[in-house]
Amino acid sequence: MAMSASNILQYVLSLYVLDVTGSATLFASILSIIFFPRMLLAPIAGVLADRGRKLKMMSGVLLGEAAVLLTGGVLVYSVTFTTVGVFLLVILLEMGEVFYNASEAAVIPELVSADVVSEAVTASKADDGIVAVLSPMVAALLYTKLQLSFALVLVGGLNLVACVLQKSIREKEILYDISERTKNSLFKDFAEGIRAIREDDFLKNFIVILPVINLFFGATFSVSIQYLLRNIFRLNNYAYGTYNSVTAFVSVLIPVLMARFVAKWKAKCIFSVTTKLIAVEIGMIGLVTTLGVIGKMPVYAAVIAITILDCMTIAEAIPMQMAVGIILQTGVEAKVLGRVSSILGMAASVAVALGEFLFGVISDVFPVYISIFLGAAGIGVASVLYSVLFMKKD
Repeated sequence: MAMSASNILQYVLSLYVLDVTGSATLFASILSIIFFPRMLLAPIAGVLADRGRKLKMMSGVLLGEAAVLLTGGVLVYSVTFTTVGVFLLVILLEMGEVFYNASEAAVIPELVSADVVSEAVTASKADDGIVAVLSPMVAALLYTKLQLSFALVLVGGLNLVACVLQKSIREKEILYDISERTKNSLFKDFAEGIRAIREDDFLKNFIVILPVINLFFGATFSVSIQYLLRNIFRLNNYAYGTYNSVTAFVSVLIPVLMARFVAKWKAKCIFSVTTKLIAVEIGMIGLVTTLGVIGKMPVYAAVIAITILDCMTIAEAIPMQMAVGIILQTGVEAKVLGRVSSILGMAASVAVALGEFLFGVISDVFPVYISIFLGAAGIGVASVLYSVLFMKKD
């Protein structure tokens, strides 16, 4: 719930900027501005997550963000909300999310016994996968139905509810002694996380490949396809809502169907296969987009085809998300999991931010299908590289 609230808000604010300015570059800038707080705060957040009670940090962040959002909703209702105000609000909320994500990425081993960590991670990543794919769609529905001020209040309320629910969760005993590590400097503790990655051949290469895939995947769907539907095809609210409703339904259905199987399959193989399928399907979306933009296919037929291909991509993206979680939380020591996850998350988030900004600029300068084909090519190359590096060893 907390993750969905944050993601939904970010997309609501992005759509607001897109409608006000009509610029794909500014639209993408709102999505990509997370680059700065991620770079500055992720190392600190990872260390603090490993030092203390993770649920306590998560609840504190949610409470602070709820206060900011409720206050922001009142202010937006009373005064004109400028683009500068949107940027400031996104940066402020992202600062909190950095600390929340660092704890959330490493909390599962402190909640369940070791023999069910894989199943717990699968269930958690099913939820994360739903959120990651569903957020742009829910945000679009909220934005078309509610004023921005009410959307801020609604998301603030979701954060409050999530905070209360987290207070009811009971943690296990701390799995390792943290008293000695708290005597170290933040820099030394962070360096320990970097050392854990450097000493692991898989993590050392995965920290390069995962951000590349996130860069092209995130930018394709959050920037290029949204820009295509709203500004190129100019779908009315009914058609746009239908697209979002269909893809939202699939996003909810797939984790329910797949979670049981993903927990039993080899996570590294799941990641290899799903990323290749995603690359092919995005390439097909690029082809359909090209035909629609140049007038060789009716817009409504192109939208239907894109919706079907989007649903097929969701069917691979959610298991991919689950596989990443299993790889990390079952293959990294609990005492450094917060820092390792934070470093990987920082790299992936920065890549997504850069990709979204890049794709926004490309969509403003070139036909939108160029950026979609670029997304397919980038994911395909990264997936092949992953297979070359790891799958032969396994």
